[in-house]
Amino acid sequence: MKKAVFITIINISFFTESFGQVNWGYKAGLNLSTVYNSSYNNFTSKLNFNTGALTKLKLNKNCFINIEYLLSHKGFSSILIPNGTTSNSFSYLTLPILFEYQISDKVSFHLGPELNYLIGAKIKTNNAEFSVIDKYKKIDLCLAGGLRYNFTKKIALETRYTIGQSQLNLRPEIFGYNYNRTFQLNLIYWFK
Repeated sequence: MKKAVFITIINISFFTESFGQVNWGYKAGLNLSTVYNSSYNNFTSKLNFNTGALTKLKLNKNCFINIEYLLSHKGFSSILIPNGTTSNSFSYLTLPILFEYQISDKVSFHLGPELNYLIGAKIKTNNAEFSVIDKYKKIDLCLAGGLRYNFTKKIALETRYTIGQSQLNLRPEIFGYNYNRTFQLNLIYWFK
């Protein structure tokens, strides 16, 4: 699976070179994430980060395609009796492919799919920390949407919300159906 993700990223990179106007950038920011649980468990949000590169392909005056290559950390906190509070952390390689419509020179919105590939999962209690990557599915497909504000031609601030469409854990009959929910706040620097 890692090979398939790598080949997909390489193919998209070559694809972007066929467009006339391409802009490359770097982004970094915060994730405020949790999971929606079908069993209505009391999960709370967890603050984390995301970072990576992005490509902006111009389709016409107001329409663009954004392709991003990110490392994104997500998770949630919960109460596990008798161990107290637990922290669940997920690390993903993330590939959002978003349609962007520019409303004005300063403001644009974007919407599209986001593919997440799980590369790490840990649970931390008051007493211990251990890997639980074998308890979760490797692929998480999300729907992402948000707004971007351009301070200058090179610097922008972006907000985004992603809604997981794929059930996360391998034992939903025990733990319920879990779906990622993430709010992001990012700073973007464009190289052109």
